[in-house]
Amino acid sequence: MGDHLPAEGLRLLNGFRGYQLAVAACRLKLPDLVAEGHSTADDLAVLTGTHAGALRRTLRGLAVWGFFAEDSDGHYSATRVSDAFRSDRPGFRNITLMLSNEGYRAWGDLMHTLKTGEPVFERIYGMSRWAKMAEDPVDAAQFNAAMVEITTRVSRAFIASYDFNGVRKVVDVAGGNGALLTAVLQANRDMEGVLFDLPAGLAGATERLNAAGLDGRVTLVEGSFFNSIPVSGDLYLLKSIVHDWDDDRAVAILTTCRKAMSSPAKLVLLERFLPEHIDAMDDAFASVMSDLHMMVVLGGRERTTAEYAKLLDAAGLRMTQTITMESDFYAIEAVPT
Repeated sequence: MGDHLPAEGLRLLNGFRGYQLAVAACRLKLPDLVAEGHSTADDLAVLTGTHAGALRRTLRGLAVWGFFAEDSDGHYSATRVSDAFRSDRPGFRNITLMLSNEGYRAWGDLMHTLKTGEPVFERIYGMSRWAKMAEDPVDAAQFNAAMVEITTRVSRAFIASYDFNGVRKVVDVAGGNGALLTAVLQANRDMEGVLFDLPAGLAGATERLNAAGLDGRVTLVEGSFFNSIPVSGDLYLLKSIVHDWDDDRAVAILTTCRKAMSSPAKLVLLERFLPEHIDAMDDAFASVMSDLHMMVVLGGRERTTAEYAKLLDAAGLRMTQTITMESDFYAIEAVPT
């Protein structure tokens, strides 16, 4: 290698710049505009109300990251990367904007977590992530939009992989505005559902369910999974819930679910698995980065298969199967012991 420094190190060093370029592109809806055929910096500057010179340099920066392609005449075109950030399809746009609010500032104080083991969010904002959402409807709406973006992908994989035989009533625990429940019910016309969440989480649920033609098949129930889930069902779904919390509170959530369940009800967690060892970076990247984000922002964690089995056992549940899906998420099924 001689005196040459590794290119991977240079890209890592510039990671924060690349992320802010992506945030700016999302806020200006540049992926949409370029996909529509607006290819020059001058044209895009007029459409976005930005400074043409600054935007031209920003577009070039995005091209360096592979976000857009630039030709010899200075025209820009869409790529697979930029298409994933468009506003008219599930991708990365809303999660990018959400992280620019909740995550970027918190990650700037990573050393606090490394020194104390405590999440940073509450130290910065003076309240938990969930309390901030409860008092800030704009923040809650952005969070829900990001969750819909992720859930749209995961729900397709789940529906294609899971056997819903015998399920007549689904309870979506902390299901937000109902993206997962909507997908499940649309694929299973004989089911009814219950959407259970805090009031802030349910914001926009009625509109989504009505638009999907499900207003007569779903009941909305407000409540906290730390208190009780006053709903019976055949299948209890929790997507990206347990990873938000430390082990003690994760067991508390699962115990609340167990108390609501009666045989032969089942519980399914949709979560990422941490590998036991890092031997395939592409496979581990999403789960390891998510684990770190949970640590810094919420105090939660991603877990291995064995760690999930241990949590379930502590809550009076037995893991019956883990289902590999066409996704970086897995379905973890459990039944009462």
